[in-house]
Amino acid sequence: MSANNITALQTGLDSPGLLRHSLQDMLNALDYALQPVVDIGTGVVYGYEAQIRNWELVGATSPDHLIDIAHAEGFLPELEAQLLRKAFVRFKDLKIAQDTKLYFKLDGRNLGRDDDPRMHLAQIAGEAGMSANQICLEFSERHQQTFTDVTHHAVNALRQLGFLVALDDFGRGSSELRLLHDMSPDYVKIDRFFLNGIDCDARRKLFVTTVANLAHVLGARVIAEGVETDREFKACREAGCDLIQGYFVAKPFQEASGAKLFYDHIRAPGLGRKRREEQERIRNELIKLPTIRFDASMNELLDMVVHNQDGNVIPVLDSNNEPRGLIHERDLKAYLYAGGPDDEDAKAALDFPLRSFVRACPIADIDSDADMLLVTFASSINSDGIIITESFRYAGFLSATSLLKIIHEKRLQEAQDQNPLTRLPGNGAITRFISEAARKGTQDRHLCYLDFDNFKPFNDTYGYRQGDRAIILFGELLQRHIAGTGTFIGHLGGDDFFAGIHHSDQTDVAARMLAIKRAFRLDVESFYDPEHRARGYIEAQDRFGTTRQFPLLQCSISVLSLPKGMTVHPDTLNEEIMELKRAAKRSDDGLAVKSLAA
Repeated sequence: MSANNITALQTGLDSPGLLRHSLQDMLNALDYALQPVVDIGTGVVYGYEAQIRNWELVGATSPDHLIDIAHAEGFLPELEAQLLRKAFVRFKDLKIAQDTKLYFKLDGRNLGRDDDPRMHLAQIAGEAGMSANQICLEFSERHQQTFTDVTHHAVNALRQLGFLVALDDFGRGSSELRLLHDMSPDYVKIDRFFLNGIDCDARRKLFVTTVANLAHVLGARVIAEGVETDREFKACREAGCDLIQGYFVAKPFQEASGAKLFYDHIRAPGLGRKRREEQERIRNELIKLPTIRFDASMNELLDMVVHNQDGNVIPVLDSNNEPRGLIHERDLKAYLYAGGPDDEDAKAALDFPLRSFVRACPIADIDSDADMLLVTFASSINSDGIIITESFRYAGFLSATSLLKIIHEKRLQEAQDQNPLTRLPGNGAITRFISEAARKGTQDRHLCYLDFDNFKPFNDTYGYRQGDRAIILFGELLQRHIAGTGTFIGHLGGDDFFAGIHHSDQTDVAARMLAIKRAFRLDVESFYDPEHRARGYIEAQDRFGTTRQFPLLQCSISVLSLPKGMTVHPDTLNEEIMELKRAAKRSDDGLAVKSLAA
């Protein structure tokens, strides 16, 4: 650090309460805490974000303020390089942090200028006994307007050394999409603004879902940052986020005793039978392509291409077996057709780093829904397929042909197991759903049965075609009011329907059922003649042949709730359901609700 910068540090921070210390005094005061970044599906710790502490002791009002002061006084590069050393020390104290990532916020201003110590991060990491692929540098949009070509070149140089890159606070500013394009980050961290109340704000959930889809197409992972509640966590998981961070998982800690290998309350419920079958289909279609390490030589790469004639792409992995992208054979033609061993140009070409040829590739986990895989693939440009991971590690490559085969098999199965009138899942699927709900008590479950009142007289009066229209209308209403992860809709046949709902409380479920009941009563009136609508009833024969008055169509609904932790035999459920359906028919409002005792 220059004498001028030392002087600036000692005297230039004299706005109220700010520093009058040397750089070493400043570093002695500052410290780091670590906050876990966790796999949103398994609860296993994937990495830790280093969060600066004690900034108020040196007169700053926030970490950002501290960095702004350092930048204004001209010693930001020296400060950040030294802060990274402190973060390494804190991270290395965690004996269980092996094979996890360290996320470190790096200010992008003036990065890569002459004598910038931040460009020696690989040496600093090596001195701490860490490899570059363990370290993820977080950049935000906060100072994007100051990013120059030099800055972007510096970021690319750090990536060439193996460092990972995250785009922090995504969505906060107006230039995020430009940065996403220019930086091609390995991770995208969603700004807390879009996660606050995401469980009850459809627009925020749509934003996060869209960003997650886009990030996966570009080969990046998505981190939900600042998650504070169980409902936000579940909504982020449904939106397609890969990792989660925030007080709901764990607060930042400084003592190594605060670290855990995994967090049980983050673990996702097991996959249902159909999803397990779909995952197995994906696994069976994976191509086990030969892979190459990110730090391999060009000679190793060319040897692999020559001896593996079947594939035209090579997945590139880091030392933790996580994918960093693909190398396409077509990009290597200049090397494959280079001159002989005495050709100086050919020799020079072999010194070119392998990682310069790595391209981003769509990426997805093996438990992804096949339809979402299709969306990811279709959204990519000139993609040969999708890299599939399991617990973030390379599992195989899914080609376009294999993906289409999986989708075709899925559509055939759906066609065989759906009601031909409403196209909703039929008896088989409903029976499987109920059996699984009966034996898996990891969450609250609500089983809803819905059927029409006085449907036979309506059919006899207006004919079966009009009756079919009423059934189709009801199916559409169900899909409009009950949708999303944790829900299931089925058509038992005739005028009998079923809905299963997880991740909700009984009061909310009952309210949704009453909304469906009201909507059906109003919409189905248009199927009657004006005279019948005016009277509010029709005259028809009952099952005994007696002519009497029947009210206009409505529906009865029964809701049977199973609390978390409770399992029951499916036969017991069916008995309870039959009794509840009779209670719904007898009730004044056509709704019967019951909770089984745990």
